[in-house]
Amino acid sequence: MPSCPPVARCPQQVQPQIISCCSTCPCQKRKRNKRDTIEFLSNGTYILDENFKKIRKRDVLDEVVHVDAKCNSESLREIIIQNIDRVTSVAKKRIQEEAESQLQGRYNVICARGDFSYVTNTESFCQQTVGDVTCYVFKQLSSVVRKRLA
Repeated sequence: MPSCPPVARCPQQVQPQIISCCSTCPCQKRKRNKRDTIEFLSNGTYILDENFKKIRKRDVLDEVVHVDAKCNSESLREIIIQNIDRVTSVAKKRIQEEAESQLQGRYNVICARGDFSYVTNTESFCQQTVGDVTCYVFKQLSSVVRKRLA
């Protein structure tokens, strides 16, 4: 009696990895319009939706992103916006000098392109992004407050 070859099994389908945006990304997980408007045919060619329009890329230097949960001082926010620079070493020095001059205290400033991580103990702070530069300013705690926290 002839025996049948074993039945081939289809490989298990792998679920696509879900990638979320970074914390500073203004898109909030938006879909790319181009992918939504292209229909692929079985022979590898594609049909572009006739309603598709080319999207103009915005200038990131003009975009100011307000993230209120990361700022409790509008004065600091304005100082950052007025003094930020694409050269982060220039920006942090300008911002620190202006904050200390206007707000009468000692301030620390961190500036970088993209995301960064930090931990601070402070009462007055602000993180603001303009274009691709993010700066975080915070007031140093007084020695009295530091002793209470210790």
